[in-house]
Amino acid sequence: MRRFSSSLYADGGFGLNTGNDDAFNLGWKLAALTQGWGGPALLASYEVERRPVAQRNTAAGKALARSVGALPIGEAINDKSSEGDAARKQAADFLSTFGEEFASLGVQLGARYDNSPIIASDGSVAPPDDPATYTPSSVPGGRAPHLWLDGHRSLYDRLGTGFTLLRFNRGAAMGAIEQAAKTAHMPLDVVDIASEPGRELYARDLALIRPDLVVAWRGNGLPGDCASLVARVTGH
Repeated sequence: MRRFSSSLYADGGFGLNTGNDDAFNLGWKLAALTQGWGGPALLASYEVERRPVAQRNTAAGKALARSVGALPIGEAINDKSSEGDAARKQAADFLSTFGEEFASLGVQLGARYDNSPIIASDGSVAPPDDPATYTPSSVPGGRAPHLWLDGHRSLYDRLGTGFTLLRFNRGAAMGAIEQAAKTAHMPLDVVDIASEPGRELYARDLALIRPDLVVAWRGNGLPGDCASLVARVTGH
């Protein structure tokens, strides 16, 4: 694995969040190798996943900086004169084209790892990447959509430090994947979510969530070869 930190590339206030996600992404992979269940492809996936996000966030930061720097400030903007009035109107007209100040929720929460070798794609199309807007989606490769349980408890509070399999259909048998995870020494918790809005949001009965809150796989039933799925998401 080449030494790489995408936090060096972000600007416009995005550097800290980018760096935090770098650490979140790399941390569980290092832990997996230390604990003996991570495969040889796991560390290489860090750069595959994070470099495109760094480039994306850099572009968003540059665009933000350019838009702020383009604010027309005429020399007479503070003058009590017709020239001053015209300069202030020009600046106001420019600022009126802005939406929410520094809107960037899509940058912060919408990063995706669609081309990662440790993500099991189901062929679905992910929401378009919009720097200003985040669209929750359970398409593998993106952040697991947040959900309030019982009106006040966060779904994220139910996720463990290893992999978590969300089960929206309690009737689905989990023995095969639990056995595959046990054989591979992969930490796995099965969490039942009795929530119709949650099932609608995730659009599948099952969703496998990585330690960094990224959807690694989803389906309406377990795959025929659970061992292969476990091997893929752990870098074997």
